Amino acid sequence: MPIPLQIIGGVLSLATAVWMTWCTVIAFIGGTMPIIGWEVEGGLGFGLLFLVVLQPILLTLAYWAFMLVMIPLMLLFGRRRDQ
Repeated sequence: MPIPLQIIGGVLSLATAVWMTWCTVIAFIGGTMPIIGWEVEGGLGFGLLFLVVLQPILLTLAYWAFMLVMIPLMLLFGRRRDQ
């Protein structure tokens, strides 16, 4: 895989990890979840519910969005040219 695609993949992966961590903290303390815009009151119960149920769903959606970006880029730029 070309270096620019590895950089894009690394940045998107890091952004997803930061976003999920931020959402988890907001689930426990309350506030507005980034990107989604959900207003939550927070608390131990909602935080645990978020970790067990909602976080895997959101992580799957983030994975699909990541693949929607990376697969076309890999197909476009990742081909090896025969010499």
